[in-house]
Amino acid sequence: MNKKQIIAAAAITAAATANIAVGVGTAVASTGDPTTGDHVRYVFISDVADNGSSNWFNADNDQSSLNTTHLPSYGVYTRGSGTKLYSGSKSFTSRSTYQLAAAAIQTDGYYAECRVFVNGVQVSADSATGRYALAVC
Repeated sequence: MNKKQIIAAAAITAAATANIAVGVGTAVASTGDPTTGDHVRYVFISDVADNGSSNWFNADNDQSSLNTTHLPSYGVYTRGSGTKLYSGSKSFTSRSTYQLAAAAIQTDGYYAECRVFVNGVQVSADSATGRYALAVC
């Protein structure tokens, strides 16, 4: 892992740790405390198709990552100026009792954005600008 990948992985771990909630009882679909059976979708957005690392928690609540992140869609998202952006998403149904829902992407361009949805409701978003910007949500 290079320095940028370590920083991205540390950022997502810190963000997820800050959002941990302890709960007891029957599993109920919740956007605040996702659990087994809840649907999680991460959306990654950038001004370039090929980016640096991305990190997220998967269906088993394990941290996953890509060293190089390719965003295949173009024009689905735009910036306020009308500039079209590249995007891609990861979706799954949680198999974990205590599902962490956090993600990060580091652009190889000048704009990075991530969004987290639980059961179709956006629960987190972040964007950053600048060379090799890092968005953590």
